Amino acid sequence: MLTIIHANPARVVDGELWIDRKFHSGMQAYLASVRAPIASVHPEAAPGEAIMDMTRVPLAELGYGVLTLKVDKAQRTLPSELPKLQDQLARTELMYGGGFGGTEIARARGIPYILVLEYNLRTQVTVTMSQVPGALRRGVRALRCTAQYLRGIPSMSAAAGLHCNGYPVYDESARFNRNRVLYLDSRMSAEMVIPQAALQARLADRPAQAQRPLRLLYSGRYEAMKGALDAVRVGVECLRLGLDIEMHCYGQGSLAPQMRELAQSAGAGRIQIHDAIPYPELVERSRGFDVFVCCHIQADPSCTYLESFGAGLPIVGYDNHMWRRLQADAGAGMSSPLGDPQRVARDVERLARDASLLAQLSQRARDFAAHHTFETEFARRTDDLNRALEAARLAGTRKGTAQQA
Repeated sequence: MLTIIHANPARVVDGELWIDRKFHSGMQAYLASVRAPIASVHPEAAPGEAIMDMTRVPLAELGYGVLTLKVDKAQRTLPSELPKLQDQLARTELMYGGGFGGTEIARARGIPYILVLEYNLRTQVTVTMSQVPGALRRGVRALRCTAQYLRGIPSMSAAAGLHCNGYPVYDESARFNRNRVLYLDSRMSAEMVIPQAALQARLADRPAQAQRPLRLLYSGRYEAMKGALDAVRVGVECLRLGLDIEMHCYGQGSLAPQMRELAQSAGAGRIQIHDAIPYPELVERSRGFDVFVCCHIQADPSCTYLESFGAGLPIVGYDNHMWRRLQADAGAGMSSPLGDPQRVARDVERLARDASLLAQLSQRARDFAAHHTFETEFARRTDDLNRALEAARLAGTRKGTAQQA
């Protein structure tokens, strides 16, 4: 059995599992690909606690087992609930993911496990510090975050493998465990990648209509770590440089009022700040743009990168660790120093004035996305899970033979 431990809250009510719709869909993909029965472990959602995009599924129709655990505010399993988790892991050939005390139990009992990692230490500290005001409180948070990371190193080293979402954590974890899988997470399925003919038509349209503005796109959370305000500053600087551009932003977050105020100061409605739109609609709209502006401060493995590539959009943005490595692999954009929107605007200027360069980078973006679709990246992980399950079964057989002897 494969046991997946996940942070998505869930609860069982009257024979139904109340769960996030996207997670349940993902579990169907695991069931179709993993050669073992599967169970999932979740923190139990309290009555009245919202579950994002919730769906209700009768337990008899799940196809996988499920265990919900009561946890405290720090997301630690309550002591009274630990026997349930211990019993689940006792029946497990391989544990996938971690948290809620599962990793500690697996290590103590010799149960093989694969950890799923997303943030390297620097990104963890950056995100943690951004959540509280005041230098002293941020410093304390940073120290706690670092200490927690250091305590987790033995678990990384003892893992049967590491699944690393993005380059930063993949690069950093090499010192602790060489058995790693790099994957690039996104919602971009093969059918969502812009058709080659549609990309060629858009590129042909650019030099043929010199009066058409260069269309810039930003989508995502309107928050500081995502560089949302700096993305708008790039648009403003482009207009100051005399470039014929229009920019549209789609998302939501605390910076929306400041973004709209800055956009209005540019005048003439050339920069527009929209609310978030459903993802399928965003995919379709993205195909009508030319360049994606990505001023992420943190080096998180954002879906934004591959999803922009999937629309055939080269990226201009900040030189964080994630974009630096992705840009080197894909060759589908340009990078500028963190906190320098004027430099990013100059990269936009290069693309606005060089149709052949724009076409070259757009084609590279599309090609990279086509080779790193959701299906491809998901198969990379499930293939490794199946190999680990086979290794666990072989080790179990050897252990049983040795005990009999």
